[in-house]
Amino acid sequence: MYDLVIIGAGPAGLTAAYELRDSNKKVLVLDKKNQVGGLAETKVFGKYRYDIGPHRFFTKNKEVYDLFLEILGDDAVEVNRKTRILFKNSYFDYPLTPVNALFGLGVIESILTGFSYIFARIKSYLKFSKINNFEDWVVDKFGKKLFNNFFKNYTEKVWGIDCSEIGSDWAAQRIKGLSLSTAIKFALFPNSKKRPKTLVDKFYYPKLGAGMLWEKFEDSISKNEIEVRKESKVSSVELKEDVFNLTVENSNAALSTIKAKNIFFSNPLLEFINIYKTDIPSEVVSAANSLNYRNHISVHITIDKKLFDDNWIYIHSPDLKMARIADFTNFSEFMSNENTYPLTLEYFCFENDELWTTDNKNLIEFALSELMTIFEEEFNVVHSAVTRNPKAYPVIKTGYEEHIKIIKNWLETLPNITAIGRSGMFKYNNQDHAMATGLYAARNYLGLGNYDPWEVNVDGEYHEEISGD
Repeated sequence: MYDLVIIGAGPAGLTAAYELRDSNKKVLVLDKKNQVGGLAETKVFGKYRYDIGPHRFFTKNKEVYDLFLEILGDDAVEVNRKTRILFKNSYFDYPLTPVNALFGLGVIESILTGFSYIFARIKSYLKFSKINNFEDWVVDKFGKKLFNNFFKNYTEKVWGIDCSEIGSDWAAQRIKGLSLSTAIKFALFPNSKKRPKTLVDKFYYPKLGAGMLWEKFEDSISKNEIEVRKESKVSSVELKEDVFNLTVENSNAALSTIKAKNIFFSNPLLEFINIYKTDIPSEVVSAANSLNYRNHISVHITIDKKLFDDNWIYIHSPDLKMARIADFTNFSEFMSNENTYPLTLEYFCFENDELWTTDNKNLIEFALSELMTIFEEEFNVVHSAVTRNPKAYPVIKTGYEEHIKIIKNWLETLPNITAIGRSGMFKYNNQDHAMATGLYAARNYLGLGNYDPWEVNVDGEYHEEISGD
């Protein structure tokens, strides 16, 4: 019998386990994958290493930041920050500079964007604007022209739904104070009295990939006699006489039963509801069926030529399906062999989309064709692979809050079950936020406070910023 079983060995689950390492509680961490880290995992194929996607760790939470550096120790490398946007065959700095915006957009387009912005602000001042969704929010703050040029294509590529169907709260979270839009606004109106916040110039990164942090967490936890059991998929959870019976399937499809008094889960919220076999109210099932996740595909390609020096590039061009591309040698020289450059090309889709069901060979060929369209340079491919992550991004569709409220209220009636992390809580949080939810859940369990993990990041700020003067 375990005191606590944690489902999911990603940032939230492993941070919770780490917080419990000296508690004398019998704790077990389960993960269906063969590697810890969740979406922050580093994929290793022989001598080739790739992150599933680019990760730039930064947080306003000093405790989480100190923990990050404590775990990494000498394996933390300082990285210069550089990110750009590809739009209409032109590159824009992120954030934009006035000269970059002027010559990138062109004088006429810049003027039109300025008038569009002024028109939007007048409408807002006169209270003619109605804010019901992401598109409304962005147009109200920055104008229709700016929205069409720098928000619509990329946002719909990532989320797979029209911007008018995305909740306005997501815009407020990701755009408040610091964003592409704020940067463009300052680029077009450089004499504005209120300067935008600027992005951090440097950040720390694990020298062997983002997943190295979570492998070190795993090592530390294991030394404290907390088992992390991988390739262990939880297929059902049933409450019997105040004890949870978890049916677990290993890599050989063999089933076993694990008993626990408490459960933390960071696997997808909808997945947990599907495997929970004790009575679930019909309104909770209905709310869950109204929610959706976006799947994520990483096409990993190592080539013999340096194509760019950004950490990553946002692909805003509407004629390309690719969303982002990262070169991990621009994070750490230890991520590659000599004169080779590991890239991850990211795609987003739904489970029934053709892209998700395309075989790896054709996916790699398609990604390479898009890569060559962008750079138009010759290079040789020395390695390639594909990683698929189902239910990676919770779709923040208009009205989702009401569905989550129903599910959250139900979970509050189950005192021995706690949702943590991005997927478990159906919140579009960053890695540091996921860690914080794990910390707080663990402290609640130990009776060390009365924290609410659901309140993490409710201030609506994207935590990768420093204040401008």
